[in-house]
Amino acid sequence: MILLAVIACEKVDPPNNTLPEGATPYTEADIQFVPYTSGDKVFKKMPLLDSTLILNFKERLRTEEYFAWDQTFFTFSTDPDLELELRLRYLQTDNSQKTLAIYMPYYDYSGVSRHNIFEMPIDSTNVSEGFFQDHIVYHDTIVFNSVEWYDVLEVDELLSTDPAKDGSTNFSKIYYNTVYGIIRMEQNNGTVWVLQQ
Repeated sequence: MILLAVIACEKVDPPNNTLPEGATPYTEADIQFVPYTSGDKVFKKMPLLDSTLILNFKERLRTEEYFAWDQTFFTFSTDPDLELELRLRYLQTDNSQKTLAIYMPYYDYSGVSRHNIFEMPIDSTNVSEGFFQDHIVYHDTIVFNSVEWYDVLEVDELLSTDPAKDGSTNFSKIYYNTVYGIIRMEQNNGTVWVLQQ
């Protein structure tokens, strides 16, 4: 049995200066796993590229402390009340590891604003084993809309969404790389968004 404990999912103040047992401090390379420091990201709806979704950069909050509290926020051009968050954190399963959690916002079938979580280890060398093996597929190269992408993580949601809290715009899968961040997002209603290049 895998026991899962995660740090809270809301925007909060930095934690105290203690690291989880077995954790090592973040390095600058770890922090750069999230490439966003400013600027909006433009996505086009596949396959016709006839609709646009812009992730509007809101802010990046980080400390200079060794525990590297780091959160990056975007709002959706289609609804500024929907806020996407990328958070570096420590995931404690059978061991403590540095991860990136991405909180993807959506409205459920009742119109309530919710989010689901996509999580990936910062060190993705062993994603085919251990805790993430059923949630992540690594691609050396992958092609979307005639653009070839390198070193891409295909990430399913960390925990299955409760059917009572699901919605058609809920995100079912994202693709991520450390140069461009999120490069593709797939929703339950079949909508696919790809980063414009």
